[in-house]
Amino acid sequence: MTDVKLIDVSLRDGNQSVWGATGVTDRMVRQVMPLLDQCGYEAIELLTSTILAVAVRYQKEDPFARLDLARRLAPRAKLGFLTTGRRFISFGQTPKSVLQLAYDLLRRHGVTRMWVVDPMSDMASTRENARMAKQAGFEEVVAGICFTLSPVHTDDFYADRIAELDGCTDIDSIYLKDPSGLLTPERLHRLIPKLRARLKRLAIDEIHTHCNTGIAPLTLLAAADLGMSKLHCALPPVANGSSHSNALQLVKNLIARGHSVSVDAQAMQAASDRLRREARLMDLPEAAPVEYDEDYYRHTLAGGVLTTTRRQLAEMGRPDLAPRITDEAVRVREDLGWPIVVTPFAQYIVAQATLNLVTGERYGRLSDEVVDLLLGEFGPMPGQVDQNLLDRAIATPRAKQRKPREEPTLAEVRARFGAGISDEDLLLRAVMPAEQVDAMAARRGRADGGMAALLAQLSDQDRPWSVSIKAGSGAMAMTGAKGGAK
Repeated sequence: MTDVKLIDVSLRDGNQSVWGATGVTDRMVRQVMPLLDQCGYEAIELLTSTILAVAVRYQKEDPFARLDLARRLAPRAKLGFLTTGRRFISFGQTPKSVLQLAYDLLRRHGVTRMWVVDPMSDMASTRENARMAKQAGFEEVVAGICFTLSPVHTDDFYADRIAELDGCTDIDSIYLKDPSGLLTPERLHRLIPKLRARLKRLAIDEIHTHCNTGIAPLTLLAAADLGMSKLHCALPPVANGSSHSNALQLVKNLIARGHSVSVDAQAMQAASDRLRREARLMDLPEAAPVEYDEDYYRHTLAGGVLTTTRRQLAEMGRPDLAPRITDEAVRVREDLGWPIVVTPFAQYIVAQATLNLVTGERYGRLSDEVVDLLLGEFGPMPGQVDQNLLDRAIATPRAKQRKPREEPTLAEVRARFGAGISDEDLLLRAVMPAEQVDAMAARRGRADGGMAALLAQLSDQDRPWSVSIKAGSGAMAMTGAKGGAK
């Protein structure tokens, strides 16, 4: 049987899947990271560039100070960062010099593990980013094979792609990433032997799959049966739903199946309890298991994308189009050459499907994003693009106005913002609106005040406190410590 190691994704993918990436704050990191450090996880997936951007844009918190905080509070944990390798925060491609700076800074602030996965299965891009990560000093680089369903994405397709990674000495191992929760135990039992047959140097022993269909817990058990030893999971309240399998139940299931799990289950429960408590303080939702939907395997569109589209159609006065959106989206995806249906491509596909239905003419209008997609902004399409659609894209003003991509040096980027700027602020200003970084910088180092901050401190069960209130001739004093107020 397999000695399983768990990789926790609660504060990253759980946060993004259940809380729209906005749930984790400095306070939550302060509360939860010490407990996660005690769980015995193989690694903690903590960051994507989206998480860094949310800290600045919505919370006005310094993401690198938060990373330093996490590192101090979880000194034993391997902290990990996930990248597609093409962009950092901004939707457009990030210059290589800026991307290298991002990797250098992440490593400087204590991140030691990087997952690199190209959604379009462009393995040349994956290899290049693995090289950049090693150059930055990352101790472990895990390259991903991104799973989806289409006539193009066969077992042989994935086997050919994984073979392109085997000779890259900058890659330490390979993982199977299923961002849409489409894998089944049966498909996994067919796929993994074929992938392993194409590898001579590297191992594929790690899996990441979501609960969109409710099957992920069974798929993870099948992975362990196949000897895959590193399983991604999340703690309640950010387990299940469109997130990952419930880590607490997963441990019980693995042991019942006969596998061993190298974790501290009591510490995991304590971390889950604290995470749930913090979520309730912030009025954040708790995910629940979803019902199985067979049609999901046809259109592969996440529920959030469809819900948003239906709301927008209702606002436009065209709710009648909603039932046809999924069918048209399937046709658009085929015409585009079967790109994977994940963010941002899912939104591009559905938006174009909506345009086709609203205008009454298929591809009478093309969105700018679809034009960029067809012209290779995110790499080559995995399948054959409809020639009529490609011709229309090439004829658009956006395509005609495209210029060769400029790759500025880091010195040139720095010259735009001043020589005295820190590397951290330089990176953020290079990829984010100035006003958002200005607002974060203005708040940096400033002690929080007000009743909300006071209540947050008083609710910290592990922090001693005292408060006194005087009003006229009356006075009241309270003190608190671990175990409650006095």
